[in-house]
Amino acid sequence: MDFVGTWKLDRSENYEKLLEKMGVDEEKRKLAAHDNMKLKIKQNGKQFSVHESSVFRTIDINFTVTELLQYSLADGLELVGAWKLNGDIMEGEFTRKDNKKVLKTTREIVGGELVQTFSYEEVKAKRIFVRE
Repeated sequence: MDFVGTWKLDRSENYEKLLEKMGVDEEKRKLAAHDNMKLKIKQNGKQFSVHESSVFRTIDINFTVTELLQYSLADGLELVGAWKLNGDIMEGEFTRKDNKKVLKTTREIVGGELVQTFSYEEVKAKRIFVRE
């Protein structure tokens, strides 16, 4: 597992459909498809630091796996949950504050790419990042 590094979004699969299911309006879904997301990830044991930048915003997220994390998506949607390590895979389960529905996500390195998979109410999507 080597999440450490700077990653830029290369491609997405079914991401707009996921956002639609989550209730994100059409204009924001179209913009999100071209958000130029970059992740700069640092790790020290179970502590992670993620610098996330896109056309929408730039934020820094610091967390320790298994500890409760509050996170806001770019459109303001509030989530609470935690990441855990399962072998070489980071698994996250986050509950929306507004409707209590769960967004599950994983991060793993597959063929040198960082693959982030999302699942929300049976809709699955991926965002694939390459090292910069």
